[in-house]
Order: sequence, then structure tokens, then C-alpha cells
Amino acid sequence: MVRAREVLAGGAGIAFVILVASSGGCGGSKGNPLSGEDGGGDDATATSSSGANGSSGSGTSSGGLFTSKGGDAASGACSGAGLICAVPQGCTTSVSGTVYDPAGANPLYNVVVFVPNDPSGALTPIKEGTNTCSSCDVSIGDYVTATTSAADGSFTLTGVPAGTKIPLVVQIGKWRRETFLPTVKACANTPIVGSSLTRLPARRSEGDIPQMALVTGGADNLGCFLEGVGLDPSEYSAPHAGGRLDIYQGQGGGRGGGGGGAPGLSTGGTAGDCTTDNPNCVWNSKANLEAYDIVLLACEGDTYDPAESIQKNTNKTPASKQALHDWLDEGGKVFATHFHYTWFKNSPQADFQGVATWLGHSTGADNALYNIDTSFPKGKVFNQWLGLVGALSGTQINLTSVAESVAAVNAPTQRWIYNPARDPQDGQSNNTKYLSFLTPVGGIPIKTADAGETGAQYCGKAVFSDLHAGGSPMGAIPGACSGPPLSAQLKALEFLFFDLSACVSIDSLPPPPPPQPTK
Repeated sequence: MVRAREVLAGGAGIAFVILVASSGGCGGSKGNPLSGEDGGGDDATATSSSGANGSSGSGTSSGGLFTSKGGDAASGACSGAGLICAVPQGCTTSVSGTVYDPAGANPLYNVVVFVPNDPSGALTPIKEGTNTCSSCDVSIGDYVTATTSAADGSFTLTGVPAGTKIPLVVQIGKWRRETFLPTVKACANTPIVGSSLTRLPARRSEGDIPQMALVTGGADNLGCFLEGVGLDPSEYSAPHAGGRLDIYQGQGGGRGGGGGGAPGLSTGGTAGDCTTDNPNCVWNSKANLEAYDIVLLACEGDTYDPAESIQKNTNKTPASKQALHDWLDEGGKVFATHFHYTWFKNSPQADFQGVATWLGHSTGADNALYNIDTSFPKGKVFNQWLGLVGALSGTQINLTSVAESVAAVNAPTQRWIYNPARDPQDGQSNNTKYLSFLTPVGGIPIKTADAGETGAQYCGKAVFSDLHAGGSPMGAIPGACSGPPLSAQLKALEFLFFDLSACVSIDSLPPPPPPQPTK
């Protein structure tokens, strides 16, 4: 079991993690981690109980939850209360399995897996939206044992309570799902086969999902990508209409191509309007953005920014770019593709301009083999994961419809994917195709009581991708989404999307372990 100490600094509630102990590591399940999939359907004997408001379900401690080998009788004087007193002593009781995406198709890395201490499975409520700086979106609360999933999604929890109806939670950022294990045998390992008990939630009735907004574009299919990773179509809705993915319609076509314009919403109301600069567009104000945890910006085929666009119907202003900057600084998360480089290159703030060397306009039509940057720990895991899910061609990844918006990144911005050969338009090699940076740029200095500086704290995260999430949209979403399983390119974006969803941590370092239990 791996644990860490979580520290709160100042009135803003800034949480950062300091590693203090490690034993056992992430563990791993025996056999092929990609086998035994069942399509993500719910197991008939399991109960998913964490609702949209983070409240627990109706699981109880009745029905023999505490076995004869658990509790005070077997362990002596149990100093705590709850399921921790049901952990058999003098032997190892464990649970192993693999964490999957909401579709139940691909394994996921760095997902926290834990057994809450409350016998009913009660969990800490998750607040929607982001308006304060916190490196982790929500505490995992008081738990008996916790770990994180390995590169292949596998995990082994040791020190697990024995009995029936044992709660098990999988969580990454604000994605959280709780199920109940029918039986955990004392002094033995209980393997979980398939994905039904250990996939992330696909809909609110199954658990917690971050509140997201998507601005559609005529040159990128991010809306159907999210359905491909398993987000249920019922979660697509008009802004603030109850779904976990609010749809705003952006621009389409432009000089970068794109057929029928940006898609609207096929169900759940009418998409919000981001086709013009208007008060209701998600990026128009920091207050609008604060309703969300993650904002996704699909390529519109042009910047539609008066700073450089040839289009007359622009929808971005210096004020909106300042609002996005300020929201990211206080903890927001943004996933931007291709022409949305304008939020950084043409930002009113020099810190965003300086995260990379921006090249500007490109057609987004490159097709080639690209390299994964394995010079940092998560890059190595990313490369390993791509191999496990069959997304590599030899040691590289084959990508299509790739743009040329970025040359080099400037530290501490992290490069993830790059072209080792010369880009056709720019003519330079080693240009970046996917990058991430933490906000505020450079971090907030953290000082000890003796005023000695100890490092920096970050609040939010932005990622920029010159990879498109599929071709031009074919119609209103999610109704027009009916594509095949994820391509290699979309699998790469899936890993990176859930990495964005995770607690904010420095990308050049290994992810921190779960925080110490709260009491």
C-alpha cells in the first residue's frame, strides 16, 4: 500500500502531496491485462452507488460484512472504527484487477483504487466546477487501503477487509465510480475479471463525472471522440441542462478546411452559441468558465481571432483570452486542438505566449510516423501503454491530419509527441505535436515557516494538440457519432485526456501516490 501526506497551505486550500512512505507499489495482476473484457456491462452481483452529487448508495454492513476472521476478535484491539477493523491480521488479504475507461475497452494508468472505511461506502461529495486552486480535485477521504493502477491498468490492493459487500472505488480526478464486491476471502487474493466492476462511470447514474464543456469546430471531432472513450450520449446536453458534457457550437470550415461547419446538438436541448463574441459563450468570462472542470476546444478550421484571422466572423477577443488565462491560473483545465493555439500564441499575457515557440497557421494535413518523448517518467509510461493497446507501428505512432503549430517547447512546458523528421511546411525536424503546461506558469512559490523557498505549487493545466480527434464532423452530436473503435491516434488522445483529468502534478515527475486517509 502506498500513502502520502496531504498538506493544505493558506486560505485558498492549496493541496500538495509529499511522498513519505512506499511499500508494495502499484502491484500487478497476473495474466494478460487486456484480456477478460466484457464490453463494460454491469455485473449482476455488483452495485454502482456513487451518484452525481458524490453521495453513497444503499450498501450496508449487513449480510455478513464482518467475517469471523475480521474485527477485534481476530486482530486484537482494533484502534479504529469501520472496515479497517475487518482486515484480517497475520496474513495478506488482497484484491487485484484492471481499471478500464468508461467504455470498458482500454486499461487506464494512474487511477486511484481504494476501499473506503465506511461500511456503507459513503464517499466525500465532489463539487462541480473550478474556481479555487487545488492540486487535487477532491480528497478520496477516509479509506482502508489504496493504490494506483500501473501502465497496463493493473492494480493489487493489500490489507483489504474480508467479508461480503466490500466497497471498491476507482477514481481519477473527478471521475469516480464505486461498486461492491460480493465476497472478499480472508487471507487470499480475490481477482476481479473483466471491466464491469473496475471501469470508470459512463453516466451520472454510475458515479461522478467532471463537469465538462465542449466547443465544437468544423475541423475536429472531439465530440465523437468522447463517446468513443465511453461517455454515454445521455450526458451530452445544452449548457447547464444537466448533462456532464455541455455543448457549445463554434465555427466551422475556415481556411483549414472542414466540411459542413461546427456540429450542433442532436439531443438534450440546443447547443450554446460560440459562433460570435457573445456573453453566453463559455469562454466569454471567467465566471462562465468556473462552472466547469474541463473545457475542450475542437479545431474550427481557423483561429477566428481578429489578431490574425482572415475570417470576418471572429469569436475571440482579448477579453475572452484573458478570461481563459485567469481561469487556468485558478485551477481550470483546457484541452485545445490545432487553431486554438491562438489562446496561447496571441494571449494578452506573455507567460502563455512563452510556453512554446508558436509557428502559427498550418493546414493540418501531415501524415507520418511520429515519436513519443520518453525522456520523462510519464512519457515512458505513455509509450508503454500505446504498445499494450496496439497503437504503435514499431517504435513510433502513425498519425494523420497533423498540424504544424509549434516548434520547440520552453521549460517547464512538457513535450509528449514530436516529429523526428522535417515537417513539410515548416521544414524543421523535432517539432512538437502535443504539449502540456501547468498554471500559473512558473507556479506559486511555496515557503516554509522560516521563509525558505521549497518549490512551486500549480493549480490548473492546459494541453495543446496538433493531432485532430478524427476528421471533420458529419453532423449534430452525439447522434452522428457511430464510428469504429478508437484508432491509434484516438487511443493516444485517450491516454492524454485522462492524464489531464487527473490531479494536477508536475508532468516531468512520476505521479504522486494517493494522499493519506482523512479522518
